[in-house]
Amino acid sequence: MEKLLYKPEDAWVGDLIPYYENGTYYAFYLHDPRIKDKEYAEETTWHLVTTKDFVNLEYKGEAIERGGSNKPNKNAYTGSVIKDKDGIYHAFYTAYNADIKINGKSVQSVMQATGTDLEHLKTVEDFLFVSDGNRYEEFDWRDPYVYWNEAEECYDMLLASRLKGAGALRGGCVALCRSKDLMNWSYEEPFYAPGMYITMECPEMFQMGDYWYLVFSTFSDQFTTHYRIGKSPNGPWMIPEDDVFDTRSDYAIKTASDGKRRFAFGWIASKYGDRDFGPWEWGGTMVFHELIQNPNDGTLQVKVIHGVKEFYNEPQEATSLVSYNSETQNKENGICLKSETLGAGLYSVPEDCFSIEMDIHVKQAHEVGVALHVDAEMEKGYFLRMNQRKREVAWDMWPRSEQGVYQWQIKGDVPYQVETSRRLPDTDDYHILIIREDDICIVYINDEIALSTRMYDHKGGYAGVYVVQGEVELNNYVVKVRIVSNRL
Repeated sequence: MEKLLYKPEDAWVGDLIPYYENGTYYAFYLHDPRIKDKEYAEETTWHLVTTKDFVNLEYKGEAIERGGSNKPNKNAYTGSVIKDKDGIYHAFYTAYNADIKINGKSVQSVMQATGTDLEHLKTVEDFLFVSDGNRYEEFDWRDPYVYWNEAEECYDMLLASRLKGAGALRGGCVALCRSKDLMNWSYEEPFYAPGMYITMECPEMFQMGDYWYLVFSTFSDQFTTHYRIGKSPNGPWMIPEDDVFDTRSDYAIKTASDGKRRFAFGWIASKYGDRDFGPWEWGGTMVFHELIQNPNDGTLQVKVIHGVKEFYNEPQEATSLVSYNSETQNKENGICLKSETLGAGLYSVPEDCFSIEMDIHVKQAHEVGVALHVDAEMEKGYFLRMNQRKREVAWDMWPRSEQGVYQWQIKGDVPYQVETSRRLPDTDDYHILIIREDDICIVYINDEIALSTRMYDHKGGYAGVYVVQGEVELNNYVVKVRIVSNRL
């Protein structure tokens, strides 16, 4: 079957390095072969896919080769791409070889590959840019993001780094270096050093309208991609109320724009053992979102890309309603559901590879949400829990773990999958879009937020709305599958 979300054969997608030119988005990514069990990002190189619509992707193969076992670039990691005034492309990337050490720690360095086209980039062997070891630590010196600084008439490079001698848990910073020719670089004062994180990976800066944005990813305080807002490229950088784009599973998000619209490029992490109870892994499947700016305050919202939404295109006839512990009434466009405790209104869904759209109006409720891949008794499946009182939404799965020897060993003190938690829009009306493909599930709410996750253990069954002690309306509920027309 034709797939919407991209993963290479026998490998996984790591950090993306997006670039736009002439109607085409170049999605460079770290190609992780996962050669050994529980070993990630080894023998990693840059590979490339291109797309014009984020639905039809073309794999172009390896874009940057890695070096040998004795070279600094034994592994080629994250970076950025820029085109110089002479039309030459420069891909700056992180070079890493665990055997090259300073003071007992493996060090990272920056290398670059150049070329006259984006599909064939060759490493410049005599370019190796390392930390100064004075202002910045040598062992965290990665993810170079290079851009032209119009005001200073020079190239700026942002890097994920650490202040020299800073604490192990709060010393992460975004380093700044400068160059006139992309070859010789000076070390400048830190671009952003909030004293909050171990490190700040995959930094990126861009402008939209009157606002500037600094994007970076963390794995310490929260495993996610953050953004900050400024009125100038020099800050100060303000933390918005909701400063993330997606859940923990969609990591190391970077962006690219055609000058009118901006898109987020990330990867949905896999789980070890291909099961819900397995730990999250590094690397996964490619995913794209569109970013929408609120011009009044500069905050960014996430919505589905039009072509992605339309990928599943054939509506399925709704099955008979299954009611769980509730009073239901038919309406013109759906149902009204009431329950004094936990109740649900459910319809059967395919095993996987489908989309669901629905509108939920909350009249009153202690809790409301979406049930997915549940059985008729609500004994197992997934639950999108929408807590209006706390303005929080997150995925829950039932059961939450494999039961232990005793009946009470079921993780009853874990209220939901906390790593999927997002800030719920403040309203009583929700438009929900669910995209379900293989073991991936992406939810968009009100064209404001996205929640991505993996779902391995439950398929098929039923989906619909549930309510705890309240009354809700479910309207315009539609399930779609993918139908490809055969045209001669």
